[in-house]
Amino acid sequence: MMKKEKKPFEELKLILADIDGTLVNEPREMMPYTSEVIKYLHDKKGVLFGIASGRPGDELSATIAGYDLGFEPEFLIGMNGGEIIDTKTNQETVCYPLEPETIKEILELMQDFTYANPVIYQDHQLVCAWIDELVETSCQHASKKARVVKDRSEYWDKPTGKIMLRTPAAELCVEMEEFAKKHPSTKYTAFRTQPTLLEFQDPRANKGAALMSLSSQYNIPVQTIAAFGDASNDNEMLAESGLGVCMINGLDDTKACADELTKHDNNCDGMVRYIVDRFPELFDEFNVKAPELPAQSIEREEWI
Repeated sequence: MMKKEKKPFEELKLILADIDGTLVNEPREMMPYTSEVIKYLHDKKGVLFGIASGRPGDELSATIAGYDLGFEPEFLIGMNGGEIIDTKTNQETVCYPLEPETIKEILELMQDFTYANPVIYQDHQLVCAWIDELVETSCQHASKKARVVKDRSEYWDKPTGKIMLRTPAAELCVEMEEFAKKHPSTKYTAFRTQPTLLEFQDPRANKGAALMSLSSQYNIPVQTIAAFGDASNDNEMLAESGLGVCMINGLDDTKACADELTKHDNNCDGMVRYIVDRFPELFDEFNVKAPELPAQSIEREEWI
């Protein structure tokens, strides 16, 4: 997907932000300056705020609660656009889950990649073929327990938002992605969201489609929505938004979908530094000084 032509951006009414690699730093912490800028825009300038993540919706509220924002974001987009939650009304919309026969087809397609551990979210658990360090780390971050399947048919017991294939090394994940792209389908799409994680999802369920749904349902013009991301699952969102911004630490294909890039990475408050520079008229009453930048921008060693 390449950058599309857009109408001129208008005023800033809604910010949609990816989490890992965008909103938070590498240890998955929201930095104080980022928090202060977002709180100021929300509380003083009335700018709405939303999260757009690959994580399921049941994780997002707890995750955001730990960020000390002082408010709950108006919108939570989970499962790469497969779930949309209005936090004010608690209305949740589930969009285009993978059907059981599609899950089975995906696993049969990828069955020769025996090093890949299939993982799905089911009944608030991580369901997998085996438990290893990668799964244990995911459980810790997600505050979930893992369950090993007794039979592979358990993967396609019921519809699910997405299926993830975890690999022990990044080059193996690249190999799987290349193979999946040589076997396209109208029923699913494959993309990497971490160096060792390949995800399969219905192509109609993406962050860009969720953005357009929010715009229509809540009468928020697209030209007033700024979106921030860093990885391939953000591409559609950056393309559809009025202003799509990719982090300087982002992937090349995501940068190609963006209108602009941040000057600084996610370890240096890159998202909010961009906002302060891009919309100076909104910060006439803001008196929090940005922290000093390191002598050299920190290189992002891995995706999280």
